[in-house]
Amino acid sequence: MKKYLRIWGLMAFVSFLSLSACEEKDGADPAVDLSYSSSEFLLDDLDALAKPHLRDGCDKKAFNIHTVATAKTERQSLSYILPTLGLQANQGATIRDYALNHQRATANPRGSISIIHQEILMRANTERDAFMKSYQERRITKEQLEQKLLVLYERVEAELSEHEQKKTHMQVLRQHRTDLMQNIETVLNPTQLQQWNNWRSSIPS
Repeated sequence: MKKYLRIWGLMAFVSFLSLSACEEKDGADPAVDLSYSSSEFLLDDLDALAKPHLRDGCDKKAFNIHTVATAKTERQSLSYILPTLGLQANQGATIRDYALNHQRATANPRGSISIIHQEILMRANTERDAFMKSYQERRITKEQLEQKLLVLYERVEAELSEHEQKKTHMQVLRQHRTDLMQNIETVLNPTQLQQWNNWRSSIPS
């Protein structure tokens, strides 16, 4: 009987150790392999947003701009650098929260800039249409049309970059970008921070 009691006691002890090991493993904070492919980790190309590339605006096509959405290259996005840092689960969760807050905070100024661009293009194309009508009615020559469109192109390009209200919105976006980067840096350990700084110095500010 004592022999059986000793066996049961040993089995209970082994079981306890196994459970403890499992709990320790579950409670650990292992490195997380996340793709970071969701939209909150995409960064706007602020330089391209500040000075969008104007295109067309000739006698065949209306004025338009290249769509400005995210960074020109994958390397300039958070989805490029974050998976390389070996983030722990708690770090990844905190950074995701920062990125989500940044996305929400920048939604309004980004939307306002988009509206400003649309209004500028609408006015420019209304003026272009008037030039085209004059040409079609032979009130101006082809050379005069081309000169008027060139002057209009240069004016619209300057307005897209120098619009005062847009400049204010851009300042807000740049400040939010700075805040996001600084917040992320507070989460990183020294090794991660060194790798992060190397990445930041290799991309446009």
